[in-house]
Amino acid sequence: MPSLPRRSLHPLLLERKYWRKRLEQLNLAQASVLLIPRPELSTQSVEVDEFRLRTHDGIRLYGLRAQSRLPIAHQEVMVRLIGPCDSPELDREALTDGTTEFVFQEPAGRRLEDRVMDVLRVCQIAAAQEGRSTRDVRLVFGEDIPDEFLIASQLLAEEIDFAAGRATADDETLGLQS
Repeated sequence: MPSLPRRSLHPLLLERKYWRKRLEQLNLAQASVLLIPRPELSTQSVEVDEFRLRTHDGIRLYGLRAQSRLPIAHQEVMVRLIGPCDSPELDREALTDGTTEFVFQEPAGRRLEDRVMDVLRVCQIAAAQEGRSTRDVRLVFGEDIPDEFLIASQLLAEEIDFAAGRATADDETLGLQS
């Protein structure tokens, strides 16, 4: 994968103490997801579900989960964010390659810290649904990397222990894909 240009974030946005406290909030909110089959969006090779979940602060997130029905040994898991006014569109090409995609719609007017927590929650749900680690989840974006993806990828690369709200240092980074 080619190296991606990265914007600099203010160092305080990556302060570990602050994010540990926020992760404790994430862990206190029960991680549950409701999957509703969407047969009108599904095909013979792709199964599509609408998902609904509650964030750490009780806001509902909506999105689509699409998964290849074809038996593929190593299925990639992708998370993509769309704006509050955008319709969720699936990446049909990636789905035919065996990818499982979670596309979620960010509610309007969310603060950056809450948007980061939303991304982490969706990554947690995506990993759990697919029986993977959160480090196996790939964040996918358009031309500009959203700030919440930059911060979430840094936190995930530090091997966040979602159950305990702790981070351990590690230089390996989470895959970001444009």
